[in-house]
Amino acid sequence: MTSANYDRFAMAMSGEITQQLEKAVTKTVFNRLGGLQFDRELRALVGYMSSVTTWTVRDKFARLTQMATILNLERVSEIMDYWGQNSGPLTWRLTPTEVRQILALRIDFRNEDIKRLKL
Repeated sequence: MTSANYDRFAMAMSGEITQQLEKAVTKTVFNRLGGLQFDRELRALVGYMSSVTTWTVRDKFARLTQMATILNLERVSEIMDYWGQNSGPLTWRLTPTEVRQILALRIDFRNEDIKRLKL
């Protein structure tokens, strides 16, 4: 396989992996430990994909990384440390509706607290 073909293959694989993982994440519920485990496994996957390609894959995994950050929060209100003016140079790839949907995947977060957020 030529290096150009390998890079195209790796890029296609990254796109498929992110698409399938996003679907799986949105169909799953998490507790605090599950959020930590998902974050850990996603970091390992991104690290591996970065090591086997000549281009950066972090951009492809940006939405999943943001999902992992949300699932890794201790409290619903902590999202405000990352959202809006507090996001710094970070550009959110998730919409406010998607952020609420991801927060709702945590079984230990109350829906009332999620609805009260001003995103």
